[in-house]
Amino acid sequence: MAIKIAFCIVMTATLEQPNTIYTGRFHHGIDGSRRVMVPSKWRPKSGKAELTILPWPIGQQQYLLVLPPTRWNVLLERLNEMSLSDEEAAVVERVIGGSSAHLKLDKVGRLCLPEDLAKVAGIKQEAILVGRLNKFEIWSPDRFEDVNRGSEVLAAAAIKNLNL
Repeated sequence: MAIKIAFCIVMTATLEQPNTIYTGRFHHGIDGSRRVMVPSKWRPKSGKAELTILPWPIGQQQYLLVLPPTRWNVLLERLNEMSLSDEEAAVVERVIGGSSAHLKLDKVGRLCLPEDLAKVAGIKQEAILVGRLNKFEIWSPDRFEDVNRGSEVLAAAAIKNLNL
């Protein structure tokens, strides 16, 4: 059984929060309290966002993945569909439940990364936030550069399979 682990930040919806499209790449500094600014166009209009952070991908811990409520709810629904006696489902639930941290954006839109999660993701003084359309990632700049070399070539090959 191969299970991948990573960090995930999950934004919990408020009723007035529309689906956000996360586009762009943003380079931000991390202050002494490990706070990183979330781009204003990625913040809920209400200013209130509950966040859950998990290591991502599971087992590799390369970055922090931020999921909006709709994507988080899909994960929960799929886990709820699995049998309580399914050991693989129990392992996934245990890892996600045991490694998560619940956070809120502060009044100016910063996210305070817990020390242990920032350390595992290699995030120190700077971070790159990368939009993935219906979610986004927070990377250490060095890891992002190393892992994403050649990504455009891979993306070009994969997009051909979409038959656009």
